[in-house]
Amino acid sequence: MQAQSFEEAVAQKGLQRIALWGKVTGIAMMITGGIYAFFGLFYFIVGAIPGGITLFMGYLIYKTGKSAAVIQEGGDTRALSDLFHNYGLYLLTTFILVAISVGMFVLILVIFGFAFFGGMMYNGF
Repeated sequence: MQAQSFEEAVAQKGLQRIALWGKVTGIAMMITGGIYAFFGLFYFIVGAIPGGITLFMGYLIYKTGKSAAVIQEGGDTRALSDLFHNYGLYLLTTFILVAISVGMFVLILVIFGFAFFGGMMYNGF
């Protein structure tokens, strides 16, 4: 049996961590996303969208963890491709959500800015 190099040992530990916590975090996100989506339906259909997005992101994280487990067991190159694909989709979804959040924040600042300065002009502050 060949001794592992330091880099291989670190990579195996990282794969082990991704496999375990990817699956646990993915399942937790899918459960909470399902709950959010279910209760969001009572307010309006649009209220279920954040829950659906959380559920989708949890699914991507879960699949990333499953791919890491397959890589750790056998070193399958297809699983490595799946890991990168799922993690890339997760990052893209996160970026889109951050961009929407920043856009909404700027829009709210502009609206409140116009309301504040409009109130100052017409109320004689």
